[in-house]
Amino acid sequence: MTWQLRALLHQLLILSAISLLVMVHLHYRSPSFPFSPDSASYIEQARNFLESGSLLITPYGLAPGDQDQVENRLFPIGFAVVLAAVSSFGIDVKDAAIGLAHFSAITLPWLLFFSFRHSIGPILALLLAGLAALSPGVLKHSLMGLTDVFGLWLAVAVIGLTLNSRSISGFIFAGLLAGVAYAIRNAHLALLVAIVLYFCYCWLSSAAGERRAVLLQAVAAMFGMAVVVAPLLLRNILMFGAPNPYLMGPSTIGFVENLRTYIEALLKDGTACSDCARYVAWSLPGLLGFGVLLIAAAYAIYKYRWSNVSTVGKKAFAISTIYLAMGSCVVVAARTRYQWGELINLRHTLQYSPFLLAGLFVLMANHGRARVRSGWMIAKLLISVCLVLFHVNYAVFSESFRNSDNDFSTLEQAFATGKTYLCDKQADAYLVSNWAHVFRIECGGRVRQTEAITGAAAGSEMRAFMSASDGYVSLVDAINDIQQQAASRSIRVGFFPGRFGVEPENLPLSAMDEQHIVDKGWHVLRNDQQGLILEYPKIGGQQMGLQ
Repeated sequence: MTWQLRALLHQLLILSAISLLVMVHLHYRSPSFPFSPDSASYIEQARNFLESGSLLITPYGLAPGDQDQVENRLFPIGFAVVLAAVSSFGIDVKDAAIGLAHFSAITLPWLLFFSFRHSIGPILALLLAGLAALSPGVLKHSLMGLTDVFGLWLAVAVIGLTLNSRSISGFIFAGLLAGVAYAIRNAHLALLVAIVLYFCYCWLSSAAGERRAVLLQAVAAMFGMAVVVAPLLLRNILMFGAPNPYLMGPSTIGFVENLRTYIEALLKDGTACSDCARYVAWSLPGLLGFGVLLIAAAYAIYKYRWSNVSTVGKKAFAISTIYLAMGSCVVVAARTRYQWGELINLRHTLQYSPFLLAGLFVLMANHGRARVRSGWMIAKLLISVCLVLFHVNYAVFSESFRNSDNDFSTLEQAFATGKTYLCDKQADAYLVSNWAHVFRIECGGRVRQTEAITGAAAGSEMRAFMSASDGYVSLVDAINDIQQQAASRSIRVGFFPGRFGVEPENLPLSAMDEQHIVDKGWHVLRNDQQGLILEYPKIGGQQMGLQ
């Protein structure tokens, strides 16, 4: 056995060990209900696509009151189509959603290693693979049936193919995957732009005789993108009248706050040091020091390091930093313009933190063009050791994983209490709950989500994530609005403790409030600490008969 083969076997064993650690994490820390309201939209779309060929979903909120199934203006259709394709092999759509996240997390280290080993060397590529697999964002969101980790997996695959392909077909396939990534996540617009800018860099940095090959590669990649992106944009134009119809309300959080929040989340995900990230983002000395460090590092790289980096290393650094910059701009700009209902967090930075590390490791790699100084070797070793220790500490001791299943008993009780009333698919029933996504996922009920009850203490904390006109002061206000939105339709409503400002102290409804809603024509089917379930018969029709 040659030393090259022995080294490769050792590398594969290390990758296998990293994947095994991820599998242990997934097995022991996965929540009992690994889904969110976003998951409900993807799963419902996929089910409808399998059953009828449509991509309709239940409206998230109360409007429009006269339609129970509408086109989704918020999320692109790609993930639902992928879920439907996987489910066509006999896998339940719910299992497909969480299975894709698990598969992506387990295989991500392999993908990163083979994407960057020629650029940064096998040792640093293994370090990159291990740190990415143990990053806070991947550890947290690989447990959920969402697009996040699968989207990262696709981005790594695209960039790996773009860096390592030697044939036109390889670049076409990279473009196809980039198009699929954009069809799954709007934010992957940054990936498309980064690929184009990367080829611009290659063209500018290449000798005159190599530019024709770069141009052919760029055309091949953009052709692959167009195969997926062009039909998607055409569908949006025909259906919504705009190529990008995914709009939300105006943001209540400004650019500076979003930028600092993004810096905190990115540094936390890249270093796994929460206190370090918080200090840098939210203290003046930390922010100024970070800015000075970036400027000094950029000067030192240009002056002393860049000329020693190999051509393949420069390409890896270019594509990583371009994608990091484009993605960061998209996230901060989008959150500053639109109200997401949440602050920028690890979900939005895990797409880019591996490329922050990849760019760093390109500069740390020994490209064999100059003698390595002992001081630089010690600095690289300290950086590597600190990163490993921070990531291992987070993976083992983080409180976030210990609390991942705290809400399950509340969720389970809400579903058990309400399933008799809210799992009905009666054609003209207008169904509403503060736990809507649970019923949509578990039984396919076309249940709409009510806004938060902000009069309660828990609900008031949500004001930072909401538009000024959103939310209700009390349950009675919410019930009155539901009645108005439903017009003349029959209505069934379920409020249960533990979500959107409805807490145990809000239930049961007081005798005075109960009488108030009864006087307005409501039938109270249940009013106790487990939940409030109401029915309003259709105007001119009979009561729905589930008392």
